[in-house]
Amino acid sequence: MPTRIEINNDLRPAYYDDFRCLAAGCRYSCCKGWRISFNKKDYLSLKRQEGSEEFNARMDHGLRRIRKGPLTDIHFGEFDMDSGVCPLLREDCLCDLQVEKGPEALPAVCQTFPRSKSYAASGYLERSLSPACEGVLELLWNLPDGIEFRADPLPKTERKILTIHDGQPLAVFFPHIREWCVDMLQDRRYPLGKRILLMGLALRELAEGEEDAAAWLLRSRALADGGAPDLPEAEESAALPLMLSNHFRTLMQLQTAGTEFASVPGDISRGLDVTGKAGTSRITISLERYRAARARYEENFGDREYFMENLMTALFFHLHLPMLSGREELWKGYVNFCNLYSFYRFMAVMSCREEAAGDKAELYRLLVCASRGLIHNGARQTSLRDEFFQNDSATLAHMAILLGG
Repeated sequence: MPTRIEINNDLRPAYYDDFRCLAAGCRYSCCKGWRISFNKKDYLSLKRQEGSEEFNARMDHGLRRIRKGPLTDIHFGEFDMDSGVCPLLREDCLCDLQVEKGPEALPAVCQTFPRSKSYAASGYLERSLSPACEGVLELLWNLPDGIEFRADPLPKTERKILTIHDGQPLAVFFPHIREWCVDMLQDRRYPLGKRILLMGLALRELAEGEEDAAAWLLRSRALADGGAPDLPEAEESAALPLMLSNHFRTLMQLQTAGTEFASVPGDISRGLDVTGKAGTSRITISLERYRAARARYEENFGDREYFMENLMTALFFHLHLPMLSGREELWKGYVNFCNLYSFYRFMAVMSCREEAAGDKAELYRLLVCASRGLIHNGARQTSLRDEFFQNDSATLAHMAILLGG
């Protein structure tokens, strides 16, 4: 029988309540640098808007239907971002649509970013913030004691009943499994990479068929308390070239043209002394340059390891992990999370490359770039994740390679 879950409360990181748009103080406007698409309702609403002559001209040339790929109500229309900038963004950095028609005229994506909400199997309406916003990163920076969560009753109009179908046997245990995972991510007895490996060691049992969730929780808690002597380890001499090659290829696929991030691929290429043709296997990357950047990163940010912990905990919650709709999906979600952590760490290290400022501003620039290129591009995330499975590299041992850089 399907399981019905009454959702009467919300759940959110405590810092969610403290978020405020940086507005004119934001260096990486959410109106620049990526694709802004919206649903059919918002598209039709935008088509009906009329105002000043300049506004009408912007709308006529800046709004278009999505013609490539499968058409859906969710991704029905988009702004013409070919120049890297939303056509409604004025020279004074204000939105022409909001100025002329008010904030209620904005499509939902513009009204809510970086906020997100979703009714989840946790039994809550989950609210989160995307790390693709500099303001969110600053909130995470200012939480040296880690992330706490808050819950409040929902208004009756927002309450809902969520149905968990029979084909999702793990989903009913989502709150308990999620809670253990978040606790593991914030367990400072271990380095962050090892915490993620320990989490994978436990989740692998569920992915391989464990059905007794209560027994699994007991073993997992003991695992966290006692460590795991059989965790896979990767020799850096073999692991580092593979990891850097993987991340450099990902970097070259990010959409950065015409934005504040346009120089990122070239900056990092020079920082790693990359030679050869990008997009081919005939490139060389200086391991020593990366190691030197890593040493500077540890020197500059070694006392801020909590920041990366906060980033990954926030991301785990934002992506509604672990994925418990099926055992295969559970492991795919974990592999994706490992790849995201490894790429974030790579970008963080490269903020301290030779000739870079190596300061918080450069760190934020690269992390926002990474977030916008991956967190808000599900197709790219899926493609990168699926490569691990196609190459038989989705094992815990291969995850150790990603997590060890």
